[in-house]
Amino acid sequence: MSKHKLSPVIITQIALVAAVYAALTVVLAPFSYGAMQVRIAEMLMLLCVYRKRWCVALSLGCFIANLFSGMPADILFGTLATVIAAVLMYCIGKPVIASLIPAVANGLIVGAELHFFYGMPYAATFLGVAAGELIAVTLLGLPVMAAAMRSPHVRRLVGKRE
Repeated sequence: MSKHKLSPVIITQIALVAAVYAALTVVLAPFSYGAMQVRIAEMLMLLCVYRKRWCVALSLGCFIANLFSGMPADILFGTLATVIAAVLMYCIGKPVIASLIPAVANGLIVGAELHFFYGMPYAATFLGVAAGELIAVTLLGLPVMAAAMRSPHVRRLVGKRE
């Protein structure tokens, strides 16, 4: 994004992706929070492979969604895990490999958050959160993104790698 000005179109795209992430997470709340979570919205993390703006959008969407988690520590630590995962995914730039990053980042950070702030066993929280990320991003997200990227309209919206 540093090369490009934040035009109204780019700001709108960021806001829309953030809103979709937050809405999907909140609407599917029983599955989106806690030690065993599968955030379907995490499929969108694969957008981070293509453009930096999607890192911003998904970090913002995660922050908004975490406001509804009922766990104040999640606002900071859950969002931090998403920021780290998004940036690393962009740096890696290969969807299959990048899809594993949210499992590691969220497993480590959210697992530690649930352990230290809420007294849950670390091994169980790490495994539960990491497994949910693998399901959402790798098992579901990769095929959905591959199918979506067949459309020239989606490719134009998602953009080429910056």
